[in-house]
Order: sequence, then structure tokens, then C-alpha cells
Amino acid sequence: MAADQQQWIEELARLRNAGTPCALVTVTATRGSAPREAGARLIVCDGRLHWGTIGGGNLEMLSIEHAIAMIATGEASSQSVVYPLSEKAGQCCGGEVTLFYEAWPWRRRNVVVFGAGHVAQALGGLAPWLRADVRLIDPRSHEELAPPLPTDPPYDVLFVDSPEAEIADLPADACVLVMTHSHALDLEILVQAIPRRFPYLGLIGSDRKWKRFRARLLQRGFSEADLATVRCPIGLATTSKEPTAIAISTAAELLEVLEAQTASTPTRAPSP
Repeated sequence: MAADQQQWIEELARLRNAGTPCALVTVTATRGSAPREAGARLIVCDGRLHWGTIGGGNLEMLSIEHAIAMIATGEASSQSVVYPLSEKAGQCCGGEVTLFYEAWPWRRRNVVVFGAGHVAQALGGLAPWLRADVRLIDPRSHEELAPPLPTDPPYDVLFVDSPEAEIADLPADACVLVMTHSHALDLEILVQAIPRRFPYLGLIGSDRKWKRFRARLLQRGFSEADLATVRCPIGLATTSKEPTAIAISTAAELLEVLEAQTASTPTRAPSP
């Protein structure tokens, strides 16, 4: 089983990195005659068997159907189910198998950065460590960016005339950072972003900048509760103004939010 165990762990890691919801089904106990021994596993995703086997036949079909139902709830869950291998279950082994189901609603995490300057590019470079899809959005052209973009960045860059218009199409669970080259544009992006109630909405800048922005946002009808959803300054530490230091500090803050989004809390699963 050593090789199989390594393979299923690696396959789950690939699915997690791809953000693909899936379920792992494990034989945890057998009694009498059974198709596979304890420790046999299969993985279900995209509505079908993805990897492995627990012996085929009707038992495997039932397990796949149950795993698909668990995945469809969109919630992390686990459940142990006992299957008598009788004619009623479409099996004639005469034994009994206990299956343990674990479902994960994994999805790709999204970090959207408005701006493509020094700090934005440094933060985008940390995409592999954030395990997230990072996109930079900027109204300038590729040639106008300073510093120039790297040759093969681990993030996407979108050049649009009106970055604030992109807010409406962002997924609800996106983490959003605002750090454009223009304070006026920063403000307009916040006006569009605050009502969306993103899990993270950060504005780069000092306490003084945020004080000015607060006053303008209050004038535009936002409440104190609305403004409390904006993080400014961003990052866990504000001792350095060096772009890479700000990016690392901000990434650490983002990780707390991103990990909370993917934390697994077992819930009740569908009945077999």
C-alpha cells in the first residue's frame, strides 16, 4: 500500500492546487469477504471516478454516487458509512465494508490587485506561496509601467481603461488590494468595492492617506461600518516602506484570510 498511499496524497495535492472540489473515499474496515482490503482508496471529482478503486462493482458505484452528493453541497464534510455486501446492495460477497468519506470544496483562491507598480509586482511574485491566482489590473499600457513587467510573471495582468468597472465581475470571495498610481482612481475603486463586502479589501497608504479617504467616503454616503471593512495601512507590519517588505507583510496578512477561506469544518453529510 505504500506506493498507493503516496499516489493518492500527490493526487489530492494536485486537485487542491487546481482548486478542484473532490472527495476521498477510504475503506476503513472489512468483515468477512470484501472486494478490497482496509486502506484502499478512490477519489471522485467532476462527477466521476478520478483515481483509484475500492474493488469495482456496485459498492464502488454506490460510493461514487454518495461522494458526488457530498461534493454537490459545496461544504467540507466527512462521514463513515457501513455497507453490508448483500444482494440488496447488489453484492454477493456476504461480508461488510465500512467506507469513510471526506469531501473538500477546494477552489482556486483569487487575489486581485488594482495597480501594477513596485509593490503590486512584488506581491504578484508571491503568488506561488499564496497558492492563489493573482491578477494585476492597471489603466496604463504595458510600455508605461514602471518598473517593467518581468518576462514570465507568476500572475496575470489586465490592462483596461476603467479599472473600477472590473469590480462588478469579481468573485465574491476575492481578496482585493488597491494600489494604483492615482489617488483619485484608488478612491473610485473603493467606492465600487466597499458595497461588495469582499473578505479582504486593502488600500495601500499611510494613516494620513486613510484619514483623507475616510472623510471623502463619508461625504459620499458611506457609514463607519462600511469604512471598517477597509484595511489601511495594509500588512502585518508597517516599519519599512521598501516595496518588497510591504509585499511580504501584506502577503502574510492575506494568508490569514485565504487560509480561513479554505479551512475545513466538518458538517453533516447526505444520508447514504
